[in-house]
Amino acid sequence: VMDAGLEDYLILMPEDSYHITYISGFNDQQRIDGYWPEDSVFSRQATMEQADDYVTDAIKGVGIPGPARMVFDNVGWGAGCCIIRIKPADEEQRKILFDFRDRAADAMGVRRPNHEKYRFHISLGYTRVIPEGEAEEKKKKLVQQMEALMSRQPEFLTTQAYMAYFDDMYAFSPNRIPR
Repeated sequence: VMDAGLEDYLILMPEDSYHITYISGFNDQQRIDGYWPEDSVFSRQATMEQADDYVTDAIKGVGIPGPARMVFDNVGWGAGCCIIRIKPADEEQRKILFDFRDRAADAMGVRRPNHEKYRFHISLGYTRVIPEGEAEEKKKKLVQQMEALMSRQPEFLTTQAYMAYFDDMYAFSPNRIPR
């Protein structure tokens, strides 16, 4: 991004915040249908500490899959963010991950609107300014270069997945955080 002269258009994430989300838990900012269980399942008035307890227990009952075999798919850079899309390396791995997603959603009591169409990805950064003109051409060229590089990469193995706790997209922890 820097070498392409696009540093003013994208706010890069810190490298230690790069991650792949298998399934999202609860978000304090989205206590609405499709993103938070119905009040009869888990109160929308609950604290995030209580939400952490609830989701942690739900995921424990499901079990987290081991490291996943993945391959690079493509780059998406739109108005909101720049992501590297990845996908399971084969049908067996896809089944493992999507079975986990289904069981986890059922255990948490919420199935997000994009549940069936979810695409795994790594967020690289957030769009600060939408490139136009010459900058848009530079962006297109950079995306093509990134995709060419990705197409030559072999299958890779992720690290062991874990239940992550976070307040924002800049830091993720396998340990409970103060709320």
